[in-house]
Amino acid sequence: MSTSSDFITGIIKFGGQTNGRDKFFRLVQYSVKLIWWNLKNKNDLVEKLKKLESSMSMTRKLLRMGKSLDFIQAALKSLHIKEDVIRWTVTLSKISQSMFLLFDHIIYFHNLGIIKTDKAKWSKISAQFWFFSLALNLTRNFYDITNLVKLEMSKQQKRGNEMQYSNGETTATYNGRQTSNAGALSVVVQCVCDNKPVFLDLVKNVSDLVLPLNTLGKVNASTGVQGSLGIISSMIGVATVWNPTLKLVP
Repeated sequence: MSTSSDFITGIIKFGGQTNGRDKFFRLVQYSVKLIWWNLKNKNDLVEKLKKLESSMSMTRKLLRMGKSLDFIQAALKSLHIKEDVIRWTVTLSKISQSMFLLFDHIIYFHNLGIIKTDKAKWSKISAQFWFFSLALNLTRNFYDITNLVKLEMSKQQKRGNEMQYSNGETTATYNGRQTSNAGALSVVVQCVCDNKPVFLDLVKNVSDLVLPLNTLGKVNASTGVQGSLGIISSMIGVATVWNPTLKLVP
């Protein structure tokens, strides 16, 4: 009963957040994209699914209305981060996300028919800022991972030295042979287990990267690939809203 109650409470809390609804609609949007790509021979159903995908996209644009200001505020707060690489990658990424959403609003008003503009032009400008934001996020991810691997290697080396000191040269030789065979894998596995937010954020950013590159014409990803990658990044987004401990901070 307690588990069921916690799950229902989690659903209510998740649905009460604008970010949660946005992540859920994004998951539905890319799931529908993948489905209609697989059903491309069934024209009537495909057209209905395309309309549903378009509706999800428009709903998400509405939910994100004004969110560009939130990212500007977050960028100002991140200027107080002490570590230089983290400070500048996070700050510039937030600013880029703000600009991406700002131009995305223009596309939204064009789709509504409120204004007339060059949709393709603004879509590319918006995608450029999205790509720049993801590139900065990935820079931060690789910086974090490098530091985590160095720290874990240092810990394992320290443990090895302590074993050598305690048990003598025989154990130290065995430990060295074991490290040469499986040490690297052990470090990676331990880093992933101990730092899930970093690695989930990496997977999300890598998955999303293809989407703006496709809009910019730098890659030619099929609708199926876009849908699959969108589902992966959306599921991670849903997971981080549902369980905030999985979200990379700051």
